[in-house]
Amino acid sequence: MTIELIHGDSLLKMRGMADSSVDLIITDPPYGVNFTKGYKSGNKELVHGDDGFSVMIFVDELAKEFDRILKPDSACYIFTRFDVYPYWALKLKNHLTLKNQIIWHKGGGGMGDLKGNFAFDYESIIYAAKGKPHIREKRIGSVWKFSKCRQEFHETQKPVDLIEQIIRHSSDAGGVVFDPYMGSGTTGVACKNMERSFIGIELNDAYFDAAQRRISAA
Repeated sequence: MTIELIHGDSLLKMRGMADSSVDLIITDPPYGVNFTKGYKSGNKELVHGDDGFSVMIFVDELAKEFDRILKPDSACYIFTRFDVYPYWALKLKNHLTLKNQIIWHKGGGGMGDLKGNFAFDYESIIYAAKGKPHIREKRIGSVWKFSKCRQEFHETQKPVDLIEQIIRHSSDAGGVVFDPYMGSGTTGVACKNMERSFIGIELNDAYFDAAQRRISAA
């Protein structure tokens, strides 16, 4: 089992990776919805990279690289949101096979328009494939219930046990899992717990440092 953490631009660094070199991609890229850090507090600072443009314009290039670096018959999971899901799906299907939309039912939902909208208590996960990957363990449904975790290291931090479920169902022990937008390193922590090798890329200095500390301590 090896851990490789790369500090830099995901698309540029990905282009240096070998063809057919990873067994599974799990990533939570900026959603491109101008997500701010503090709706209730009035903090208008955007989550790093989530300016509604910088990531979305490169989705086709990202999908092309995902297809290139994935091994045959491997899977890709991408966290997204209902309003940008169609754009991601449109671009991804030029290079990968769209298999399903997994709904992560996370409960709660305290952000956004508290008086004029229903709570955002779920997120979408695109399940895409290169070739024909098989599901490990018992086949389950596409609505997954995992409670939200405390946003200790990142504004959109995901639960480790949710990522572990993806790893369990779409990779084998010793396989290589790749996250081009690793944020604070949750996927890397899950990989250490599940005895998988991990490659992660992150541009933001603070998130990269947090990922290093978390993965080292796991």
